Amino acid sequence: MKTRQLTLLAAAAILAFTTCFKPDGEEYIYTNLYGYGTVSANIIKIEPDGVEFTLAEDQTDGKWTSLNRIFFCCDVIRLKDDGRYDIRLKSYEPVFRKTALFKIRTPESVYGSDAVAFYQDWGLDWRVRTLNMACLLTSLTKSNTAHSIDFVFDDTRSHKDTLFFELRHQGLGESYENTDYEATEFKLETRFMTFDFSECIPADAGENIVISIEWDWFKANELKGLERELRHNQECAVIRLK
Repeated sequence: MKTRQLTLLAAAAILAFTTCFKPDGEEYIYTNLYGYGTVSANIIKIEPDGVEFTLAEDQTDGKWTSLNRIFFCCDVIRLKDDGRYDIRLKSYEPVFRKTALFKIRTPESVYGSDAVAFYQDWGLDWRVRTLNMACLLTSLTKSNTAHSIDFVFDDTRSHKDTLFFELRHQGLGESYENTDYEATEFKLETRFMTFDFSECIPADAGENIVISIEWDWFKANELKGLERELRHNQECAVIRLK
């Protein structure tokens, strides 16, 4: 199988939701807010803030109510009371939840080695040991192959102060770098994920644990991968070349 490079990353950024509403209760509108939350009937609960959004207007197909978690775009129409708001839902995407795999006990054939990129994180919730992120991957436009994204815990390198993870993509070779297919046959996808890494925390974990995430993205600029570090008790992240 020959390979090709995809050297251009999508330039668009996903806006992370932050709770920054006025406390005075007057009616106003915030437009095009993006957020992640759990669904219950017509209410979206923002995680990890606990803010509740109640559907007042729905501009989508309405199928989001059957999902457990969504990443969404909305307009905030009005404040109902403390921590509860009416919204106009404009769009949404499902969020897939998976438990981290242990590298030492999981065959690579399970999680694959196709190209994937850490695109945007919108919540490291240390209380429940989850990381919410958007990932970039490529897939064949006319294929029904189910692609999977996994968060693989490298238990051969991790210790009490730093947990090493690999973001992995299993596309069974149906990835842009495979030149057995024409480049025009592929599409670029954004996949929204929640990864539970609670089983990966060592018993002697320190106060400030670094979450280090590595991934491969079509060997862009001849790099073997990228790494991003998240610290659970600080709002800080670093992306560095590997």
